[in-house]
Amino acid sequence: MYRVMLVDDDYPVLEYLSQVIPWQELDLQLQGMYENPLEALEHAKTEMPDILITDIGMPQISGIELIRQLKEMDGELCTIILSCYNDFQFAQQAVKLNVQDYVLKESISPDTIAIQLRRLCERLDELSENRKQRHQLEHIVNDNKAELKQKFLLGTLNNPIWHMEDWLDMIKQYGIDFEANPYLLVFYNIERHAQTKKNLNMSDDMLMYAIENVMDEVLGMVKGTVTFRYSIKSGVILIPCRLTLKENGYSLVNETIKKVQDSLNKYLRVQVSFYLGERSKQPLELKANLLKLLNTLEHQFYLSEGYIGVINEEEFTKADLFTFFSQALEEMKQLILQEDAQGLEEAADRWMAFVEKERFPPEMIKEWVLKLLLDMRVKFKSLQKFQTNYSVEVLHSTMSEIDHTNQLKSWMLVHLNEMLAQMGTIFKHSKRVEINKAQRYVEEHLHQKITLEEVADYLHLNSSYFSRLYKKETGLTFIEYVIQTKMNKAKELLDTTDKTVEEISYLLGYDNKRYFIQLFKNEMGVPPMAYSGATK
Repeated sequence: MYRVMLVDDDYPVLEYLSQVIPWQELDLQLQGMYENPLEALEHAKTEMPDILITDIGMPQISGIELIRQLKEMDGELCTIILSCYNDFQFAQQAVKLNVQDYVLKESISPDTIAIQLRRLCERLDELSENRKQRHQLEHIVNDNKAELKQKFLLGTLNNPIWHMEDWLDMIKQYGIDFEANPYLLVFYNIERHAQTKKNLNMSDDMLMYAIENVMDEVLGMVKGTVTFRYSIKSGVILIPCRLTLKENGYSLVNETIKKVQDSLNKYLRVQVSFYLGERSKQPLELKANLLKLLNTLEHQFYLSEGYIGVINEEEFTKADLFTFFSQALEEMKQLILQEDAQGLEEAADRWMAFVEKERFPPEMIKEWVLKLLLDMRVKFKSLQKFQTNYSVEVLHSTMSEIDHTNQLKSWMLVHLNEMLAQMGTIFKHSKRVEINKAQRYVEEHLHQKITLEEVADYLHLNSSYFSRLYKKETGLTFIEYVIQTKMNKAKELLDTTDKTVEEISYLLGYDNKRYFIQLFKNEMGVPPMAYSGATK
């Protein structure tokens, strides 16, 4: 819907036009009527009209002057001049200002004005479409340029520089002039990339294009700055950085980067971290310093989101996080079985604080959390109607988006709470609550001997009735289910701990080691000592 402004010092004319023009039919909005052209000019500064219908001969300023000033504000403004004079001089001035229609008041009719307005709407539609096409072409040109720069950057990093003269010519084409300046390397990374795209409803290219536009606007203050895309969510900035007695280049870079970060947050609601590398004083230093900076990026895992500064390379521990896997799995499993949301969050906080303190390698932590979720998923799948809204593939793909410990903790809690909610649904809505309660009892008491009579008594059921009910509902006898569950736990302990077969037998409530070995062989096909996943 286009906006129309009426300006005429003769109020009856304004009133007449406001009433006879079929605004709704033409899909137009009457923005305002003004007898004083200066008031109209002032209002246009806050809300510019798309179409102006104005008289020529008015006090204060003429209609011609009003059009001239409004055209300076918006060159695509469409105008219709109303006049009592059939004056060639006015017509000449109107032509110079690209006025679309010149109408004598004595010949005004509703049909005439409506025809002219329809014509102007078509013109505005055409201008809008042209703007859209220009924007698309600009985007394609800029995107192609960005793609070429990205290929050059990746080629420089991943391949030897075979032809130095050609390479030097290319960096000059991209605006890098080492004769004029040394350059400070800055690597930037979009935080929570997938969620940011979703929130802004943008593709990878559109998001990078928007971010680069904001960056270019701010970085334009530092002459000679050059940017490159590195991936769909990161890039490299080369900022001229001189160090003199009068000028602290590092301080200026930090101030500039902070302005870039604030602008991205303000205009796009995008959080970006910036990691500062070393200065390159000559072309060959550029590749070496960039590779060095990229090799430190895994240490960003222990930094906060929205970080600006140098990455400190603190050594990762050589300890194996997986030695704590069984302990964490059991704790999380019990908290879900008990539907303890607060306990689950506290446990996640505690384990994440532990890995942060010990500084385990990021990839090890990610693998550990992923295995934790997948193993719990397998364990709870045996419960009736237990389902999850994610697949192994989804877990793997979303894990790759995680850059910091706080993001990993949030991601882990989302999936743990989903399991907890599913558990609550099972026990509240299952038609056979007795079966689910029995299975939960088994999960919570794997460390002790479990009998049919004991569980039937817990459920306040006759043991014979419970035995028949369980077989009917699950296809297994209750004792078969207990053995199956305990042997799966034994397999897990063999895979993830250094415990002996005898220790595992005792942990699972079996006093007779030989009996335990026979049960394991019957269930898994091989004795525990020969189990392929065992480390003993």
